[in-house]
Amino acid sequence: MITIIYNSALGIWSGTIYLFMRHIGYTYAQINMFLMAFWIVTFIAELPSGWLSDYFGHINIFLLSCVIRSLGLLILFLTANNVFNLIMVAILTGIGDSLFSGTLDAWFVNKAKRIDKHFKLENAFTITSTCSTILSLLTGFIGAQYLANLNLGYPILAGSILLILCIPFAINEAEGLQRFKLNNVNRLKHFRLTNPLKFEKLKQNLKINRDFYFLSLAGLPLSLIVSGPFNQWQLLFQSNHQPIHTGWILIGVNMCGVIGSGLSGIIMKHFNKLATLILLSVIMTFTTLLSVSINSTWLAVMFFLLHVLATSLDEVFRYTMLHNVIIGDNRNTLISFNNTINAGATLIALSLNGWLSDTYSIKFAWGALAIIGEILTLVGYFWIFIYTKNKSNKVNKN
Repeated sequence: MITIIYNSALGIWSGTIYLFMRHIGYTYAQINMFLMAFWIVTFIAELPSGWLSDYFGHINIFLLSCVIRSLGLLILFLTANNVFNLIMVAILTGIGDSLFSGTLDAWFVNKAKRIDKHFKLENAFTITSTCSTILSLLTGFIGAQYLANLNLGYPILAGSILLILCIPFAINEAEGLQRFKLNNVNRLKHFRLTNPLKFEKLKQNLKINRDFYFLSLAGLPLSLIVSGPFNQWQLLFQSNHQPIHTGWILIGVNMCGVIGSGLSGIIMKHFNKLATLILLSVIMTFTTLLSVSINSTWLAVMFFLLHVLATSLDEVFRYTMLHNVIIGDNRNTLISFNNTINAGATLIALSLNGWLSDTYSIKFAWGALAIIGEILTLVGYFWIFIYTKNKSNKVNKN
């Protein structure tokens, strides 16, 4: 119940939040600034949030997440065209998102294992995930098709209220503060002193994992292709006049994401991996260009959904390849490196997208960045092809 209500609280405004921001006076650059601030905060807060959850109790931190994220949405609903408040909302929602990460899963697993150490988790997680996905889609549709047509701010307000409604379900599971000991703080200080970030070790891991390093770098320009469609589809496909129809598109986006993730495993078994990555990048770019150049809105939406399908395929496909080429035991370190540089590339893409959208138009920003991103991506994949061929020739000679 807790998971379902929380995900419904996020889903109800997912199809209209950027429309609301635009409606109350924010520019495209300011909206992208909000996204950048959110990304930066979640990136910084993720690791500390995990420690706080272990230290203060998973449900206690979950309750704090609900309050902070609800407050952020409420501020967004109550204020208009105030950049300081917009950044504050990004910070609060970013912190709330990071505090939530993994808390309910960890609480459930710990409690289930205390009751029955042989408890099988798979069915419980499957049921929860299925119910949450269905109800999140339903609330997203209701938020966009009904609440937003009454007032674009109502889905934001409803999300804030639903987050608070999680609290009565979770409050009985909250752990008492008397269980916390001061020596945990001393242990954290010791950890910080004895386990500094070892950049030399990272460099050594990257030197050993050259295949991983090149593949990770080659994927960075994809941020230029996907950042606009991922964040601005509401703004492109919803005109200023009523009624709001993004709820239908949101259902299509989620369904394409699920289908794309499912197809990736089948494709990996039957096709050349690098050739598939190249083909997917071309499809992502081509469908983006078609979606911004066709006059028919619904035909443009269809090409956009194909873009979403290709993007989902590429994401799962590429991350599977990254895991498969890793040598050694430092898997988490290397994946964290990949996530970090991708976050940096996304921030650059968002800033360029915001500037181009304000200076020219959203359509121009999507098209221009898609072309630039595709050229850079093809250069990166061509370099991997040359590197792999030379590596294979050396092995054959030996």
